[in-house]
Amino acid sequence: MKQLPPYVNVREVLQVLVRRFGLLQKDGAQCCGVTVLQSHVLYELLKRPNQSLNDLGHILCVDTSTLSRQVHQLVEWTFISRIPDPKDRRYVVLSLTPEGEAQAHSIAQSMEDYIQEIFKNIPSDKKDQVLESLHLLSTAMSKSPNCCTPPL
Repeated sequence: MKQLPPYVNVREVLQVLVRRFGLLQKDGAQCCGVTVLQSHVLYELLKRPNQSLNDLGHILCVDTSTLSRQVHQLVEWTFISRIPDPKDRRYVVLSLTPEGEAQAHSIAQSMEDYIQEIFKNIPSDKKDQVLESLHLLSTAMSKSPNCCTPPL
C-alpha cells in the first residue's frame, strides 16, 4: 500500500479542525449572537482600538467590501462607532462602544471556557507540546507566500 505524503494528513487535520470550530456554517457560524468574522472584528478592536477599515481588513485578511458589511451591522447594533479620523476627516476610525467592549469580553470568556474544555481532553504532559506545535504551524504558515500574514 502506497503511503500518502505527510501534507495530505496535515490538510485533513486542518480541515477537520475548521469544521469542528464551525467555520464552514452559513454566515460563518454564530458566536454569542455575532458571526465569527464579527467576533474577530470586536476582538481586534479591543486589542487595537481606533483602526481604519483598511487597516482592520489587512489585520483580518478580509477584503474591505466584505468587512464593511460586517462592520455596518456592528455599528447598527451599537457595538462599534465610526469616528472621523482627526488626521484626515475624509476617513473614519472604528472603535468599540461600551456595549461592544462588553460583547468582546463576553466572547473572550466563552472562547476561554471552550478552549479550557478542549484542553481537559489533552493529557497534562502534552499540553505544552500542543501549544508549541500550534505556534510552529502558525509561524510556518505566515512565511508561506500564499498565506495572509496579519501582524501579531
